[in-house]
Amino acid sequence: MPDRSRDGALRWLLRQVRLGRARGGCVSVLALLAACGTACAPVLYGLITDVIVDGADGTMAWSSLWWLLGAQVGLYSAVFACTFTQSRLLNTAVQRAAYRLRSEIERAVHRLPMRFFDSTTRGDLLSTMTVNTDNATTVVGPVLVTLPTSLFTIVTVTTLLFVLSPTLAAIAVAAAPVSAVIALLVARRARPHLVDQWTTTAALTGHVEEELSARRMISAYGAEEVAARRFEALNDRLFRSVRSAQWSSGTLAPLVTTVNALVFLVLAVVGGLQVVDGALSLGAAQAVVLFAQQLSSALRELAGFYPRIQSGSVSAGRIRDLLETPDDETTTGPPESSGDRDPVDPLGRGGGPPEIVFSSVDFGYQPDTPVVRSVDMTLPSGTTTAIVGATGSGKTTLTRLLQGFYTPDSGRILIDGVDIAHLGPERTRSSMAVVTQEPWLFHGTIRDNISYGADTDGDTTRDGMIPGGAPGDDVVSRAVADGHVAQIIATLPDGLDTVVGPDADNLSSGEKQLVTVARAIAARPRILVLDEATSAADPRTELLIQQALHRLRSHTTTLLITHRLSTAAQADRIVVLDDGRVVETGSHQELLAADGMYARRCRTDGVRGSVARAALAGNP
Repeated sequence: MPDRSRDGALRWLLRQVRLGRARGGCVSVLALLAACGTACAPVLYGLITDVIVDGADGTMAWSSLWWLLGAQVGLYSAVFACTFTQSRLLNTAVQRAAYRLRSEIERAVHRLPMRFFDSTTRGDLLSTMTVNTDNATTVVGPVLVTLPTSLFTIVTVTTLLFVLSPTLAAIAVAAAPVSAVIALLVARRARPHLVDQWTTTAALTGHVEEELSARRMISAYGAEEVAARRFEALNDRLFRSVRSAQWSSGTLAPLVTTVNALVFLVLAVVGGLQVVDGALSLGAAQAVVLFAQQLSSALRELAGFYPRIQSGSVSAGRIRDLLETPDDETTTGPPESSGDRDPVDPLGRGGGPPEIVFSSVDFGYQPDTPVVRSVDMTLPSGTTTAIVGATGSGKTTLTRLLQGFYTPDSGRILIDGVDIAHLGPERTRSSMAVVTQEPWLFHGTIRDNISYGADTDGDTTRDGMIPGGAPGDDVVSRAVADGHVAQIIATLPDGLDTVVGPDADNLSSGEKQLVTVARAIAARPRILVLDEATSAADPRTELLIQQALHRLRSHTTTLLITHRLSTAAQADRIVVLDDGRVVETGSHQELLAADGMYARRCRTDGVRGSVARAALAGNP
């Protein structure tokens, strides 16, 4: 298991910055030069003061004074140039790191197993990709620049203080242990509140996203007050955690400032006495005070950045946990063929429909709760196999296993003789199109939704692109025609360029389903998965969907999940599931003749042996 400690997360985050030797060396050198220049400034101030004091009797050394003033101006200009340049270099690297982290999180979202999403809220993912990423990268600058330069400043200034006045240096340095103890105590108190702050932020983000997605349902049930109470509870929890975290962290700077103020008071008194006694020049005393201010500033910066580093490391830990979540569905080895067939086309397009075999497949979402048990069935190439059974019998689970969303606990699923565990999820899904009972449209135009997933990178011959048109225009046109979407588009103000989405009011559920069917047609799949694809449609729209799917099914191996036995009766083969087991297999007529579970359900539902195939033949 990876190290989940705060320091481990922080080291991991710094490795993501990838400054490079040249850039990292340049940033370090510039930061150290700026720190050296800042440390030298009090010395010049002291020399200037001594020149002025010594010239009070009328023998002012003007050349020395002007030379020192020029050196001071040049020094501050050099410090500004070094600080500005190293900040630009570091900020560019940090923003590139944030860009890479967001990109890696996006890729991780697509490779993670479905079990991860079953136990993780969308709010956690949204918060990790946005708020936590930004918060984590804000600590890179303090860690790489502020921390080392502050430590360098403390060491350098302390050394110069002891050179000028050991007594005053001892007084100035005495405050350091006190400030360090205060910082450790405050940080220990603040950390639990910081963890709770980011956890609650994720929960609140998820609640808002859920509330916006289900706003119609909330209004339909008059549940606005329930949603508001949930929001207020999370908002109040976030308020309390942020208040506690900031209160704990906010006490650090005032406490350190108070300690430093007391030190300055002592320095002023003791230093003034030394000047009066002649043990110390006025310029040296002034330099001591300025050095003490620099020491105090460095300590205050360290104290102020410590809570930020804590907060950033918590966010970095959440990002690291997500990115290092194991993918238990990765390819386990090279494709192996168990017969004379060639392995499935890795591109998933252009080949013929494959044969699919479920061999002794067992699976359960929970270890002790099996959903499918010892499933053996074969989907011959180019045929339609319907799976019927009661709710909870495992029908949809089989489609999820076929798509590689979950890995069987035992047994194998073969596509053209190749175990999908060897193919991997990406290659397996590249040959499929799926139409589910809940039509889902992405936010965009109808054209975008239909062409989503279609192969538009090939040549003109393969994809039929219109000369001078957008890639895949002809693919979309054929899908619109074959999917019976043209009559829907004709009623929309912008036709194919009409913007739709999951919550669009300009399309009914059945019309959305027709668009998803057109999307499947445009994908030109070899395997078609239909999971209650007509459940959201009225009888007329259902007929159009069935006609469109019939054209698509004629070129695919189709797995059809349905509760409607009249729909199942039109398939080439029917598999009956009961409690996760295959209890019957055969054609509609064969199962009726067997007079088993399927035949009893047909009699109950009024489905006879002579089921009409007019819809499939395209004769409404």
